[in-house]
Amino acid sequence: MEPNDPRLVDLWPNRSHSQEQEAVTLSRRLQQTAMVCLLQDQFFIRHKLSTFEAVLMVIYNLSHNESVDQGWALLGMALNIGIALRCNVDSPGLNYLETERRRRCWAGILTLHTYQAILFRDIDMTFLLDIKTTMPADVNDSDITDKGISRPSTAPTQMSVMMFKVQLFRISTQICHHISSPSRNEVEPLKQFDAAIAEEQRRWDLTYLVDGAPNILDSSYAYWCILQTYAHHLYLLLHRPFRHSQSSCFLEASRERCIASGVALIAIHREIYEVPLLRPYFWLLNGVISLKTLHAAVALNSCLLDMPSSFESGSYREELKKLLLRMEKLSHRSAICLKAHRMLIQLQTQFGAENQQPTNSGALSENIIEDWTDMREWFGADLFNWNLDSVANLPTV
Repeated sequence: MEPNDPRLVDLWPNRSHSQEQEAVTLSRRLQQTAMVCLLQDQFFIRHKLSTFEAVLMVIYNLSHNESVDQGWALLGMALNIGIALRCNVDSPGLNYLETERRRRCWAGILTLHTYQAILFRDIDMTFLLDIKTTMPADVNDSDITDKGISRPSTAPTQMSVMMFKVQLFRISTQICHHISSPSRNEVEPLKQFDAAIAEEQRRWDLTYLVDGAPNILDSSYAYWCILQTYAHHLYLLLHRPFRHSQSSCFLEASRERCIASGVALIAIHREIYEVPLLRPYFWLLNGVISLKTLHAAVALNSCLLDMPSSFESGSYREELKKLLLRMEKLSHRSAICLKAHRMLIQLQTQFGAENQQPTNSGALSENIIEDWTDMREWFGADLFNWNLDSVANLPTV
């Protein structure tokens, strides 16, 4: 909702703060109310499918509006509840509607684990891929009755984006397992995973674009944008060991890939922020997408510092400045964007200092990007050591 949405008056008639803060406060109050209701229902010992569906929605909300790690413990509990409710198997005696509800819940569990796989890369989640299950049908809600399921449409359905996300979970889990292993510096796996991501992007283009352009008549372009943020984030994770000229396994193509994906993620962030068609998805900028974009900005900044002095970086720097302004405006409603804004200020300061001291540029930028590899640090900006005064005369924050 927009901060001035009249429905907020009915939900919260006594207004005492700014409209922006009221919307954020009300959202968190409703989230707390949902948790109280779940506790009153004793969801952790009394397992019902309707309550389980509510738990998944609460975790989704936590991931996108607070931080991914806040839903971590709850997601582990949800996985066990899903197994207890036999969402991973087709139970005899259930009609089509009940079977599809359970299959969709299991698909939801897998997609929610995608965030965790990227965040906690030292935890091997491939065990979830070993649980054999039947995925839900790629159909619209109206196609499912207790008697049967209609033949799927050739057009994208309400479940298409979920099915693509399930496939993304499979790929991202394998990639994160790879980049946490000694083989992360090998070129052959890099090529294989690059090809797998590119194939998924091709499928998204065929599904959601019309002659290679956005469909301005519906929300399909929003789904395409959301999926692309996963692809470019995975590219950045894969190419990180190869993208710096001081690395022993440097590949110029990897540096180009990181620049391209960094720019693409920042561009998607800008479109969701500015394009009217995408306005209903504006809230996604509160969490995971802004976090991915922050990662993109750090990677792009590091690559630009590593480029030859003849490289023209003006347009890229301008995009980083615009991202800084967007994060500042979003910081009123998002703790992640508030921290991202502070970090982007430091990147701007770092770039200025690097230009003044070119002899330190390679080593300093490489050390900083390596410090950023653990995404868990990004959720707590106060944990990151920005005191670089002894190295590059940067101010302490």
